[in-house]
Amino acid sequence: MCSRELAEYTGKQHKHAFRDIGKMLNDLSEDRSKYGHISKDSYGRAQKGYKLPKDLTFTLIAGYNVKLRKASRPATGA
Repeated sequence: MCSRELAEYTGKQHKHAFRDIGKMLNDLSEDRSKYGHISKDSYGRAQKGYKLPKDLTFTLIAGYNVKLRKASRPATGA
């Protein structure tokens, strides 16, 4: 999923989604350039973004939603 779609899906501004993806990729020691994506706006101008695979998309979205984050973790017997 591209960063613009993620921003729209989560109700965030693209600049914030872009920042969050960059931070997540740094935290995971991923090569940010591997996920770089250029799209064109309605005026034909190049717009920077990211294009993430399904697992990293889920990782990012789970970070935005505490219930989803909890559901993705195994239960402990504490």
